[in-house]
Amino acid sequence: MGTTDARHRSRSDAAQPTNDQGSPASLRIGVLWGYPFSLVRQLLLVFLVLLGACFAGAYILSQPGEPVAILVHLLPVAASILLAMYVTEVVGVTERPLPPVSLEAIFWSIATSCIVMSFGYAVWPTYPPSKTLVCAAPVISAFAVYLQRKWVEIRGSGGAGYSAALLAPDRAHASRAMADLADAPGVVVKGVILSEAGQDRSPMAGLPVHDVTSGQRWLESKSVRIVAVSHQRAEGAEGLLSGAAGRGCFVDSVSGIIAKVRGRVDLEAPQPTGVLAPVSERRGQFPLQRALDLGAALLVLAPSALLAIVVALVVKLSSRGPVLYRQRRVGLGGAAFEILKFRTMQQDAERDTGPVWAQEDDPRITRVGRFLRKTRMDEIPQLWNILKGEMSLVGPRPERPAFVAELRAKIPLYDARHCVRPGLTGWAQIRYPYGADENDAREKLAYDLFYILNRSTTFYVAVVLETIKVLVFQRGAR
Repeated sequence: MGTTDARHRSRSDAAQPTNDQGSPASLRIGVLWGYPFSLVRQLLLVFLVLLGACFAGAYILSQPGEPVAILVHLLPVAASILLAMYVTEVVGVTERPLPPVSLEAIFWSIATSCIVMSFGYAVWPTYPPSKTLVCAAPVISAFAVYLQRKWVEIRGSGGAGYSAALLAPDRAHASRAMADLADAPGVVVKGVILSEAGQDRSPMAGLPVHDVTSGQRWLESKSVRIVAVSHQRAEGAEGLLSGAAGRGCFVDSVSGIIAKVRGRVDLEAPQPTGVLAPVSERRGQFPLQRALDLGAALLVLAPSALLAIVVALVVKLSSRGPVLYRQRRVGLGGAAFEILKFRTMQQDAERDTGPVWAQEDDPRITRVGRFLRKTRMDEIPQLWNILKGEMSLVGPRPERPAFVAELRAKIPLYDARHCVRPGLTGWAQIRYPYGADENDAREKLAYDLFYILNRSTTFYVAVVLETIKVLVFQRGAR
């Protein structure tokens, strides 16, 4: 999972979060930066490239058949290669840099895609593409990706990033805002504009400094994509900002830009309640959410049924107690419901202590339970909660009523996460480790609110795809 910035600096002069964090503008800037919202789009481009490579390989290997028929039958070949490369992180789109390409990752991506396609042959023996192509395509594709990534490493980033202008009232505010923008990877400040008259215009950190008049001319002559406003009031600079917006620049506060790039709401801002209006506007679900939930649950239900039977037998034989564990959780609108899980703890584990957070190497967890938690197989019964409409596939994880009462007293915005259905997986789960105390709950809330503000079909699918990697690499569970 990606790393989290645990540094919460006091920014008394920073702008409060803007109310457009769930607006189309924030989605556009997300796509601009290759953030989660562009994940599906960029994976689709990779898929088309792989499809073209497989199609070319089919002709090189003298694959018989009509071109259209060959192209149609190559679709699952390209899809299996892409899935294998995505899971092993040979290719992928996240806001954090991908790990260096290793021969081990390439080997596993080739092996995984060949296994998937071999399984396809076993199910469908008359599948048209030749076995030679099935074996050759992932090797050729992985090698091509390896060369491309190596070329990028040798060439370097070349100063990649989106040019930004920083608007601040004075040099002190500008200095603090520049330090804050260091937390926004991909945003490169190219110049500073000071809105108060009589400010020293000597360069700051090697960057040019302008007043409002010269800054407006500078913005018109430069290909600046972002204007970051360091103060909630920009007296005298309204014309500059409206002109920048009219030319297609993305205008937002420093804290708003950091929130979008880091994928989390700034709970440390002077007035974090500014996020409540857009959260309440986006209460409930986006149009396709329920259809996606039902489709995914039904799709996974059949293959997981046999696995669930095996897990149930292992749980029953390995320790005393019931197979299924029912626990009250808080869901949509603060209503309580019973979540289903395979039991992973000893029977009556909380009889003497009452509800407590799970910890590292928790002694209450059975040996089988530890494996089930690592692989997330203990959560298979929650597909029933999804089918009943109590949960979604993607959303904030539901908490126990005792913890909710404790956290809402300490974290003012905590109850805002209950405006949507809780999820089996979620943006906070893939971006932050398992929550074990109040500080973890606060961090995860920042990610949960960001997901609520930016929910869409694309973001939903992006979280599901990232969850696949979490399951493969067994990250974050306790």
